[in-house]
Amino acid sequence: MDAATGKILYQKDSELRLPPASTTKVVTAVLALESGRKLSESITVSKAATRVPASKLYLRPGQTITIEHLLYGILLSSANDASMVLAEGIAGSVERYTELMTKKAHDIGALNSNFTNPHGLTAPDHYSTARDLAILFRYAMKNATFREIVQTKISSVSSNAIVRKRTVARRISVRNHNRLLWNFDGAIGGKTGYTYAAQKCFVGAVARNGVTLIVSILGARDQWGDTKKLLEYGFDNYQTLETQPAGKTSTSEQVNIRTDRISASIIAPPEDNKSKPADADGYLLQVGSFRERERAESLVKQFSADGFEAFVETISLTGGQTTYRVRVGPYAELLEAQEIAQEILHKSGLRVLILPAPAAPQTADNPS
Repeated sequence: MDAATGKILYQKDSELRLPPASTTKVVTAVLALESGRKLSESITVSKAATRVPASKLYLRPGQTITIEHLLYGILLSSANDASMVLAEGIAGSVERYTELMTKKAHDIGALNSNFTNPHGLTAPDHYSTARDLAILFRYAMKNATFREIVQTKISSVSSNAIVRKRTVARRISVRNHNRLLWNFDGAIGGKTGYTYAAQKCFVGAVARNGVTLIVSILGARDQWGDTKKLLEYGFDNYQTLETQPAGKTSTSEQVNIRTDRISASIIAPPEDNKSKPADADGYLLQVGSFRERERAESLVKQFSADGFEAFVETISLTGGQTTYRVRVGPYAELLEAQEIAQEILHKSGLRVLILPAPAAPQTADNPS
């Protein structure tokens, strides 16, 4: 996206609703910065906030920490506990804060997003799109404080606690997860994200020769490789892309993005799947695709423990590479497959791909 105009220069599946992981925190930070509260104001840490899983600052109940330091913890170290503290301190509850996050996103123009938590851990009905995240980040970068924080490579934050009537400060070092700040010319900020369901995500901005581009990527297997290819493509072809009709989609071959690296666990079920091909025998659900067999087998064990018929299918790719796909089923009817897909979504947050199951080979014992 051209940051100056908001024009999309390249897009692929940009409206697909996917789990955004910690890129969620862009909206968390924006809402706090526009809340009218002073950055120097301190918020008390609740017990509930400390119970959220890592990554985190490992804050403790009863400690206090300023809004400014919470923002540094959120945007540099992607601290989930800091996100909870901020939400509770500003809105009174996480539920109210996430309602305001969704409203803010819609007001900005990110209409295909819905947030149910301030940190981005996988949850039902917590989703965004690549396009929406680019819109949200473009808006956020207009805020001077946000822009200053996301450009910071390393900093430190402090929390305070009262011990024997004395205030004791705990200093915590925070390091920006955005690798582009260290190794990509012109990088001016971004926000990373990762969960098992979302895979690797990133939204950020780079400025070169008077042009600022925003890149947004969800479900990546090669997070930094794909991000850099998109940015280089944008800068190399900016003049041509800028004069094309708004939102023109280029082909993936032009950017040389490996679509086989995108995990099927985050691909929404096809809308048009009313009938299976003649050579199919029911339907399978694909819930993940991995380069490492161990990760695939681990997911199979998890699904098997939950009562699903899961298995690993080994697929040979071009270039001698191999991928291991975790599948569930088969199911004779599409309706049954769709119901199981919804059950998996609610239990694990994973969006599955519904595929026709290959027909079994014909034998004497298995006539056509």
